[in-house]
Amino acid sequence: MSGQFASRTFEIGRATYPFNDLTTVGFDSKDFLRSKITIVDGEKRREHVFDTPLGVGVTVENEKQFVEHYVEASAELARSFGISQKFPVFSSYTIKQLLGLRKAIPFCDQLIQKIQNEIASIYLSYVVLPPKNFPEVEVGGYGGPRQRIKTELFLRQLQPMFSYITAWSFFGIDRPKCDILIDQFTSKFTPAWDDLIARCKPKIFPHGDECNPFISCSDIVAFLTDAKLYTQKLKLMPQNIGAVWSSYGFDVACRFLDDRVLSKYSWYSDQTINTVDYLARPMTFLLVDELERLAVGIPAIPEQDQERPAKFREILRKMDPYVAATKYACSKGGGIQFFSATLDTDKVRDGDTLVYIGTESQKAAEAYSHMLDVEVLSAKELRKKVSKEEEV
Repeated sequence: MSGQFASRTFEIGRATYPFNDLTTVGFDSKDFLRSKITIVDGEKRREHVFDTPLGVGVTVENEKQFVEHYVEASAELARSFGISQKFPVFSSYTIKQLLGLRKAIPFCDQLIQKIQNEIASIYLSYVVLPPKNFPEVEVGGYGGPRQRIKTELFLRQLQPMFSYITAWSFFGIDRPKCDILIDQFTSKFTPAWDDLIARCKPKIFPHGDECNPFISCSDIVAFLTDAKLYTQKLKLMPQNIGAVWSSYGFDVACRFLDDRVLSKYSWYSDQTINTVDYLARPMTFLLVDELERLAVGIPAIPEQDQERPAKFREILRKMDPYVAATKYACSKGGGIQFFSATLDTDKVRDGDTLVYIGTESQKAAEAYSHMLDVEVLSAKELRKKVSKEEEV
């Protein structure tokens, strides 16, 4: 991490995770949704009654001790629950995919119980903007006209950007200098982003909940907060959040964002924030040939029209090469990302690793090696490298 501070390393095999002496705070967010079943014309329909982004920041004062215990606890629980995929850390999404919701909740709860003494505090943030009182929100104005959109739509568009908005609200209370780690987000420009980068230089981790212990922990806490409130039939309120976490060994703080600070978290421009300069380095990029298209001969779907990753990428995320890539990214303290030739050509920097699957991807990766000081590995070579590091 930042070279201006005294640094330490934690060994994961022969690889090392970089540390500094700053307090570290990892941020992630999720959609907090409540709905009810209604009968319309004799048919059952699910109606949303409450929808808001929920953000979490987990503060850790001893990085080395936290990372060591978090990785160990994750591995121990994976064995206990019969999970064969040896991810370095787990996202709540992965746990739900592997175990189902019923078992995912105790897995996550036991994980937080095991490492609760390594957590100084958790910070939670959400939005209170009832559509009944605020039917519309005004956005834009910079480089284009101001426009009003329905509050329900505004809240849905707020969710993918709420990890950094939670980090901004965290600094709303006077905080000492911290190392801020944020899960990847997509956002238009907001005053909250401007304020945050004026206060610190955050590190943004693509797939942070799968390769970074701090962001993984914040993701788990967000998932558990939702689950605990639901099972105890409690509303999303600061006192209820405090109640469901009261038996754990860390402090809890909560702040909701309402209309009084709406101007801070509503976007003033339709331009998307470019996060390239804030990506956690070194990055591990996965370059993957479209193997399913080659196999069946169907045309590729234009990337801008894809709502989900290509089918093979979905399958790959459950396979050993992807697990190895997350371990490699974790050991280096960086992020991991599937590489898009149309979106990511300017993201590669000296020191990054390019992992390829397929001959076309190999050509692209090697082309970068002629321009930049990057590491180029096949997925098989990466698996062997990670395996050797684990044997040490």
